Amino acid sequence: MAPIIQKLLARRELIILALMLELLHFSIWIDFGSPQSRSFMLIHLGLFLIWQPVWRSDEQISWQNSLAFIVLTLIFVTFMTWWLMFAWLILLCGFAGGRIIIHHQERNTYMLVLLFLTSELVIECTSKLFHVPVISNIREVFRLALPLLPLIITVLPLREENTRMMSVDILHALTTSTLISVLIFASLLNMYLGGTDYLISLVQTLLAIALFLFAISWLLSPRTGFSGLSQLWTRSMLNIGTPLEQWLTQLSNLSQQQHEPETFLQTAMEDLVALPWISGVEWHTQGSTGTCGQLIKLEVAFKTDTLTVHVYTHHVAGGALYLHCNLLVQLIENFYVAKIRERILTQQTHLQAIHETGARVTHDIKNLLQSLHAITSVLEQEDNDSDSKIASRQLFARQLPYLTQRLQLALDKLQTPNKTSGKSVRLKDWWQNLQSRTNQTNIKFHSDITADTMISAELFDSVTENLLENLREKNKLERDLSVGVFLNSDALNTQLLVRDNGSKIPEGKAKTILKEPVKSDNGLGIGLFQAARLADSMGYVLTLKSNQQGNVCFELSNNPNTIHETGNPAIST
Repeated sequence: MAPIIQKLLARRELIILALMLELLHFSIWIDFGSPQSRSFMLIHLGLFLIWQPVWRSDEQISWQNSLAFIVLTLIFVTFMTWWLMFAWLILLCGFAGGRIIIHHQERNTYMLVLLFLTSELVIECTSKLFHVPVISNIREVFRLALPLLPLIITVLPLREENTRMMSVDILHALTTSTLISVLIFASLLNMYLGGTDYLISLVQTLLAIALFLFAISWLLSPRTGFSGLSQLWTRSMLNIGTPLEQWLTQLSNLSQQQHEPETFLQTAMEDLVALPWISGVEWHTQGSTGTCGQLIKLEVAFKTDTLTVHVYTHHVAGGALYLHCNLLVQLIENFYVAKIRERILTQQTHLQAIHETGARVTHDIKNLLQSLHAITSVLEQEDNDSDSKIASRQLFARQLPYLTQRLQLALDKLQTPNKTSGKSVRLKDWWQNLQSRTNQTNIKFHSDITADTMISAELFDSVTENLLENLREKNKLERDLSVGVFLNSDALNTQLLVRDNGSKIPEGKAKTILKEPVKSDNGLGIGLFQAARLADSMGYVLTLKSNQQGNVCFELSNNPNTIHETGNPAIST
């Protein structure tokens, strides 16, 4: 019993539709206008209210709409005539022909509904309304056969996931009602002018309309080679109020000229008012309100997610013009939202540049402090003999200008975040300076310089100081850590290697350490990331060449395909 009830519930709408059509048939064919016929029509209208496609099943109907439907129903049933029935059947044909159909099962259903309604209209309603004689045998066939169509509807295959039919397309509904009206009146005109029988005239008109529709669909089909007609049709549908292509070009140019969202919106509304059928516009956003043109009586409101626009027109905006104006407003809203996002992105980019500059300068200051600590430790450890004092003073004299330059470079970064230092130094000079300011016994320096090329001091300082600073922190946990710094240079490649014999970097951190900021317990976790970006901007590549237990190696090279590891001394453990 339960499966039967479930199947009936799944076909609930089709069953209601079938009952509605059956009662409509009985109301027309069983003594039209009698109390029995009016009772059938009253039940039919009640079922229509349940089936109707205007309101959703979960939508609550207001008392005004309910009262209006009840009043119209009573008027229709009380004064039921063939003219009212004719209008009602035309309206039902529009509802049936305008349903938005996705699957062919629904198409079969509503083709049968249209066949039923059209047959009722042209055979019985039109013949009674215009006193057209119809052969009694044919009328009897239709009287007995038409009730079978709703029964066929109830047993048609139905998609389980789409038991609720879609809504009505107003354009399709109007087209269907118009074509059926043309069919009826053209048949009557052909009958009176040609003196032919009504049914023969009906068939002739039906064939003529079918041929016309076939010719139109064939000409508008892109596969026939007449693509120009299809393009003209599409363009005419879009260009109801203004040439859409010209409007899009103008709006795109305006978007490139105006960078502020509010200024763009003001100018776009002025261009909208320039259209001949618009007299004024009033708009509201979350932060501003504006008007343009003359705000007259005829008003049409459009509301989007970020914009509310009231358009004032010289004439009443019909359905097509309303849809066209809605499209123009949505285009303006899309460009306006893009401008807002562009401004937010610019602000975020500026804040990101400030953050990265601050992080980079912080690392530079930490490295300068480390260099100062190294120099201070040398001065504290100097002996009273003259040779030691002379060596310490020479170290201080060499490093003081270097530290001054580094402080000036840090200040320049704060003033111009996106500018990099263009200072170049000799490779050998930089290498000697690096060794002189690095005062750690566990760091060994090895070089093979055959070409003393010019390098960027900022890049090589940033890479070595960040790597050595990380190794100093690593040495606090691993006391026996040994570090080797290797420099190889020839005519083709300059290669800097920093290698240690400590524990390897965790896999997750190793994949992202040079690609994005990482979580750090001792700093901002952005030093190597910024060094890698700086290297990339200068034509170098900073990579994690080896990540193994006892062999962790970073490489800075301007030609990563060239390998110069042969002859490098191993790091002693």
